[in-house]
Amino acid sequence: MRSSWIKTIFNSVFMKLLLVLVVAGICINLSVTSYIRHEHETNEPAIRNSVINHLNYIIKDLGDPPDFERAKRVAQEASIQIEYQSPSLNWSTSESVPLSPQLKLRPSRTYPRVLIGENRGRHIFVIDQGSGRLIFQLGHEFNWDTVDMEAVGRLMALLTAILAGAYLFIRWILNPVKALTEGVREVSRGNLDHRVRLRRSDELGELAKMFNAMTDRIRNMLRAKEQLLLDVSHELRSPLTRMKVALESLSESYAKKNIREDVAEMEKMVTEILKTARSHYTHGQLNLQRIDMVDLIKGVVSAFKGQLPDIRMGEMPDHIELDMDPVRVKTVLKNVLDNAVKYSFNSSKPVEISMENCNPYWMVRIRDNGVGIPEDELPYIFEPFYRVDKSRSKDTGGYGLGLSLCKTVMEAHQGKIEVESSPEGGTTVSLYFLLNHHEEP
Repeated sequence: MRSSWIKTIFNSVFMKLLLVLVVAGICINLSVTSYIRHEHETNEPAIRNSVINHLNYIIKDLGDPPDFERAKRVAQEASIQIEYQSPSLNWSTSESVPLSPQLKLRPSRTYPRVLIGENRGRHIFVIDQGSGRLIFQLGHEFNWDTVDMEAVGRLMALLTAILAGAYLFIRWILNPVKALTEGVREVSRGNLDHRVRLRRSDELGELAKMFNAMTDRIRNMLRAKEQLLLDVSHELRSPLTRMKVALESLSESYAKKNIREDVAEMEKMVTEILKTARSHYTHGQLNLQRIDMVDLIKGVVSAFKGQLPDIRMGEMPDHIELDMDPVRVKTVLKNVLDNAVKYSFNSSKPVEISMENCNPYWMVRIRDNGVGIPEDELPYIFEPFYRVDKSRSKDTGGYGLGLSLCKTVMEAHQGKIEVESSPEGGTTVSLYFLLNHHEEP
């Protein structure tokens, strides 16, 4: 689960972008905070030394021993508290704030006779003066040695907001990538009518226009190919009919027999081509009925009774009704079962047909144990006239139109067909029928 989550992050451009901005934001905030602390640590000794120098001037001004009245005036003007302690004299310029028992004084690096500490948030300076010592407590206004965390927090929030805005703006710029990805996915599924709708004048908008133009050209090429095939098939019908009539006037011979077989083969191929083309152009005109799928399968399977290998009914529901065109679905099942039997050995295990609920579909699975299909052939098996058997042998028959027709019928039912296979490992065909089919207008 964790590896899948990490894989999702590193396979997504937007997640990578978000991760980069988050890391950049953390680094920027840490850098700003470190800089502020560095500046504070750099400036604090200089400020402290300036304060000590100023206090030394005050000491000189107070005299030795210090003048109490003068000390009171200085303390009031400077917002500080001055206390004097000696064996013979003790006084304070205000009510004494008792020093905390945990107060730790440390000597100044620049002025050894000066001790520095803090008492309840106030800076303390203890300076020896003759036989006594002066204690200076600075007010809360002297706050140079604390970082304004509120200001730092506001700065971090501002930087984060800027980065978030930059991410959203970049995401908006790259948003067409999602539309283009969806377009490629739809076209790869065979939906050549899909359009990438982007009203952008930048490079991505131009790419979307080129993508739509490319899809149009591919669709037109395929339709032109289908139309050409259809036209040629129509044109062949008349010559074939004339050939059949002409053959009847010839005397029986080995040559006549071969020609009759070839003409019959050509006529059958033309019929298959026209049937497939008709299915492509009329797939939207389904004769939908509420049909028991289990009974329909059993009826189709019964037509293969006595053939080897046998067909075995696997796991099936007792009864399941679906909206479908029974004639066309029977054609699909017959084609798939015929291929399963044809490309299996007489000694193979029986072909198994089963049903499974794969919401929102009911899946019909047909599994054989035949020769299988090479992996590199699988992407092309739904193409018209494509056959894995390149010899085009009459022993196996067919013109490579069966699976193409099956795909057309399944898509007309808003379903799909999938094939899994491996050489010598057999083939599994899965037919997916939508539970609640609604005919498209």
